[in-house]
Amino acid sequence: MLRSCMNRLSGYSLFILVFAVSGHLFAQNPSTPLGQWRIHLPFKDIQIIQETPSKIYCAGLYGFFTYDKGDGSTVRCSPINGFGGYRVQAMDYDANLDILIIAYADSRIELVKGNTITRNDDIYNKTIVGEKTIHHINIVNGIAYISTSFGLLEFNLSKNEIRNSYLNIGPGGSVLNIFSSCIQNDSLYIASNLGIYRGSTNPNVNLGISENWTLCKAANIQATQIGSHLNTIYAELDSFLYQYKNGKWQLMDTSKRIITNIDNDHNKLIIGVYGKHILTVDESGTISTKIVNVLNDCLLDGNGFYWYASPINGLSFMDPYGPEKYFYPNGPRSYTTFNMCNAFNQMYVTAGGMRATTYAPTFNGFKFYTFDNFEWNYLQDNALTFPLYDYTHMAFNKVNNRLYVGTHGTGLLMLENGQPKQVWNQNNSPLRPRSGLYTIVNGVAIDSRNNVWVSNFDVDTSLHMVTAAGVWRSYKMPVARTGKIVIDNKGNKWILTPQESIGMIAFKDNNTPDNLLDDIIIQFSSNKGTGNLPSNNVNDIAFTKSGELLIGTDQGFAKIRVPSNAFNPNAKPGDYDAQRVIISVEANSNLGGYLLGSEVINCIVVDGGDRRWFGTNNGAWLIDKDGETILLHFTTDNSPLMSNNVTSISIMDETGEVFFGTDLGIASYRADAMLAPKGFETLKIFPNPVKPEYTGDIGISGMPDNTLVKITDINGNLVYQTYSNGGLAVWNGNNFDGIRVSTGVYLVFCINTEGTDTQVGKILFIH
Repeated sequence: MLRSCMNRLSGYSLFILVFAVSGHLFAQNPSTPLGQWRIHLPFKDIQIIQETPSKIYCAGLYGFFTYDKGDGSTVRCSPINGFGGYRVQAMDYDANLDILIIAYADSRIELVKGNTITRNDDIYNKTIVGEKTIHHINIVNGIAYISTSFGLLEFNLSKNEIRNSYLNIGPGGSVLNIFSSCIQNDSLYIASNLGIYRGSTNPNVNLGISENWTLCKAANIQATQIGSHLNTIYAELDSFLYQYKNGKWQLMDTSKRIITNIDNDHNKLIIGVYGKHILTVDESGTISTKIVNVLNDCLLDGNGFYWYASPINGLSFMDPYGPEKYFYPNGPRSYTTFNMCNAFNQMYVTAGGMRATTYAPTFNGFKFYTFDNFEWNYLQDNALTFPLYDYTHMAFNKVNNRLYVGTHGTGLLMLENGQPKQVWNQNNSPLRPRSGLYTIVNGVAIDSRNNVWVSNFDVDTSLHMVTAAGVWRSYKMPVARTGKIVIDNKGNKWILTPQESIGMIAFKDNNTPDNLLDDIIIQFSSNKGTGNLPSNNVNDIAFTKSGELLIGTDQGFAKIRVPSNAFNPNAKPGDYDAQRVIISVEANSNLGGYLLGSEVINCIVVDGGDRRWFGTNNGAWLIDKDGETILLHFTTDNSPLMSNNVTSISIMDETGEVFFGTDLGIASYRADAMLAPKGFETLKIFPNPVKPEYTGDIGISGMPDNTLVKITDINGNLVYQTYSNGGLAVWNGNNFDGIRVSTGVYLVFCINTEGTDTQVGKILFIH
């Protein structure tokens, strides 16, 4: 009967069918629409803040957000909502022009006026020998004085252009590293690596010539902060606070200080002292002190209230009527990402790592953080986890609800039902420390018998197995430096060998872990006949649904079509060699090249539709399930990725959202594939209803892989047809002619590949 409905159903039959379909198929909208991005950055470590009439802009080391002074809400600032980046170096606001100027770490400039953001890449595009860092911005009469590592720039806010550049103004035409500036009367003052300089603001004086600058206070180390108030210059020099008045420099006190900022806020001078207090100089010159916690920046708002940038609590408000208040968007504990894993219905992210050259620990104490599709959280340390650091590799066992976490120095941690239960190290297991120092677990995997396989890096016996009951077995490998472990559907272990002369090892224990005599070990290298890998530096491996082994190296990727050939006693040299994927580089041409060329492949993940995600030093790539066509290539130029160095990728099982870990933080993308159940589950359709303002794709999930999906109107007319990627099918809301469908109820008919099972849903379109 279903097949007869596919092309046309009678109105009476459809009337019955519509009301037979349960109402819960009108699903709630997911947190992220298909094809959209989210950013996941830490926002508690704030470096600088800037007030505008309605907001306070807050810039951290890796995240950027606004606080609304009216309703108290926070909003993340990123390329998703029009901003050009995440790492802000300097800001200032011109009240007369109502323009906020933002300088990013890559030296790009943005002007924010109302809801309009205008970019300027002049400094970014400028060729500079040495560093190109923007330290500070000070606006005077519509001109932003931009202090940089290579000189001082005058930027006209109204015209969005650099008016003057004062470069090579140090002694003998040398480069000055200028940290901040201010203007008093007819003089421009700058704080630099050599001390405090003064130049005339007379337009007839060429400040581009070093001879027109006077060193008025030399520094032994450097001068970083300077400001002007009531005919007095206030400056930090060699960690001391000075006043310059009536032609004389005077030490304000003998205490060394870390001065975070010297700014004019609403006719008062504000001086931030890291870890101590805020000094305020009012209209009469009276200095008052406000005791605070550790701060990186501070300001006095139009109502006379103090705010400061905290390195641990985000934006901090010093409430005069009660305790301090803290504001920041939810985010992970840190920006660092080593590995990501679905566990306990959440995404777990390990924050640790190792030093690239020595492979020594980094002593990262952020452990891991978890994401439940809405919020980031982390476990508080207890006596068991407190000594641990550098959490790296993970493996989750759904059968017994255990998560195993390897550390780069302190052994193996096991969590049960989300709570830490056991730590294994050199004191209670066969695990051994490298050179007697650090017990490094460099790979963790779980086999079908609930045994946990563990790589113990750079020790004589470098592979271990521990049963669910806690019984250990040890195996000697041909190399001491073992890494990530992947177990195929036959129980064979594929083990990376970082910093060794071979690329990886295949280990077959024949499911007899207590019998070492029948074990088989195969070594893979870059030599033909023994692997033919693109390079012996293998960074990651992954199996496709069809059983192919994908191998990512620092010289591109390759695949072994039938990896089990490696264990065939009759195999000939080359039977298990890796092959590169060759594609045509020009249409209608015989010229070919390797797919992804010689890109450094950092990580590989296969999604629910058997498509392949590659994380590289040049962004993230999605290859189709045939393994030959590039579907997507995300970089910082066309996506909200924080960095092109994508070091880890994981996909949230419940939603299909793809998480990209970079060296500067995490971003996620709602892809059009997800993990498929074995049979039909309750269909989830999102968004539903489809409201007039929504123009994106509609997702339909809860079906087996490669399900046929047909969509009809209420009269049974077929308007669209597709197949699911894994457990997710996508409809753009258009009919076969590419026209958006009209208001009404539409039926979704789903049938599995065998034609033995079906499911029906409905979608309401509203125009």
